[in-house]
Amino acid sequence: MAPKICVPADFGKHHIGSPSHGNLRFNLQEGSKVYANSIILSLNSPIIDDLTTNLQLTSLDAEDFSREAVDCFIEATYTGEIEALNLRNFRNVNKMSRVFNVSWLIAKCEKYFLSYLGNLDSESSYSEILFAVEEAVYLMSAMKSRHFLDLLVDRMSFVSVYNRANFIKRYLNLTDIPHLTKYRIDACIAVVKSDVHVLIDMLILHLEKQGNISLDENTRYLLKNVNLSSCYYREPELHTKLYSVLGNLQCVGKEDFHLLLSISKQLTIQSEARIDARKSNTALQSNTSSFVPVCFIESNGSFNSENLIKKVATNDDVQNIYTFFDGLWFGLFQADHLPLNSIVSKIVSFLKGKQGWAKLDSEYIDCLYRTEKTSEFVCKLRLCDKLFRSNKLSSKIVFFDFVGQESFVEAIFLQNSCFQFQIPDPEFADQQFVLKTTAMIGENPDTFNLKYGLLNSECKQSPPKLHFAIETRVGSSCCILPISWNGKPTCDKTKTYWNWGYIKFHLWELSRLDMRYGSRGPSNLQHFISILEESQCRLIAFLVF
Repeated sequence: MAPKICVPADFGKHHIGSPSHGNLRFNLQEGSKVYANSIILSLNSPIIDDLTTNLQLTSLDAEDFSREAVDCFIEATYTGEIEALNLRNFRNVNKMSRVFNVSWLIAKCEKYFLSYLGNLDSESSYSEILFAVEEAVYLMSAMKSRHFLDLLVDRMSFVSVYNRANFIKRYLNLTDIPHLTKYRIDACIAVVKSDVHVLIDMLILHLEKQGNISLDENTRYLLKNVNLSSCYYREPELHTKLYSVLGNLQCVGKEDFHLLLSISKQLTIQSEARIDARKSNTALQSNTSSFVPVCFIESNGSFNSENLIKKVATNDDVQNIYTFFDGLWFGLFQADHLPLNSIVSKIVSFLKGKQGWAKLDSEYIDCLYRTEKTSEFVCKLRLCDKLFRSNKLSSKIVFFDFVGQESFVEAIFLQNSCFQFQIPDPEFADQQFVLKTTAMIGENPDTFNLKYGLLNSECKQSPPKLHFAIETRVGSSCCILPISWNGKPTCDKTKTYWNWGYIKFHLWELSRLDMRYGSRGPSNLQHFISILEESQCRLIAFLVF
């Protein structure tokens, strides 16, 4: 067993290729060979340690990897850095890091991939999106991991619906549907998100091109895995056309008959569930997240930062770590001076007594406290690992793509809306949920309501707790604005008051949504968050574990 040395470490780049140290040979394509030090590699890789120490191998076959990737891998194990990593060798280096179980290098490759994803936006080209999709597909096919695909799907929200659709159409045109791998089909389904009509349109073209003879294996796979109910409610004419094409099939075997019967049955069940959900509130749960209290402002309008954490932590309406940091954000945003030297330690101290509280998704903090005023606080806070989930998969739920302020207000506040969604957790992987908003009547915010629950009202499983927020975007910069509420957006049931009163929309013609005021009159707040005219908005939620 190799000695316990903390890696990555810098063993010296100048030692690479040294004849006296190179006792482990990598056999590459066409007879090429690369030599490295077995001890250095063993310290980084438990797999190489076992192969060289226990099995006493002096050479390893690496014909599946390019010379550039092997050189990058060896250099990384010697230096602890990945300076040679690039788009050309990324796939092979990432695979090597996983094959040889170099944990820190796996994390570095993931960070590189995330950095690449961070540059994807509404203007991203086909080739830029293609690299990310193909790497996600490769990781699924070679390593049976959907991790990159999950990261990609989350980032694709920054790509416009139009560009996503164009990418899928071009991507599928390069390879006929019958020749696609199941992994590529899975990637296409994930990338289009709820816009499944893009795939249905391509599927119809494929069936018509074949001459409506029969279903091939990949067509069956698509029909089984796409959300046809979403297509039915969003593009009913396209849905009708699909069934018209399927009805003209000349050769329908027993397998195809059972498939179409199963799809029809499922659509019927989901349609009935939607009707039941609209007729009754029994299947829907009021959001259990609480409001951001105004009590953090002193009666004279001043702000006492020393009492902030205690007030937030002991407030009865702060029921989990998300509402705690919402209230803390509210107070810090009003403060003129932040006691950063002591505030993080006080947070940790107060939270020790909160047994059973959820841990945070790090993205929530990063995007909530995204101001120059609180950036130093976030840096200190992120050092407290016990506050954050170790699972790197995001727990964020996105209900629709970014839209302009007017469209956002219309969809959420001024009309009855119903959004179907899934929850990113294995426990709820097979469940469909529905979010329902009740339009505000006149100028009375008390008439607005938000509820969510299982789409299938017959299911007895209780829906999990969700924590809602507004996510805004200007250019490629995003931030989160907390809108914790208790079913209705009022601080006091006897008074009309928008508890997210530190937010104001720039569109002043939406006077009834001027959230700074309510029947209580102007609140004693020093600062307001202004959602600028060029901002785009969307409603999101985080799963409270």
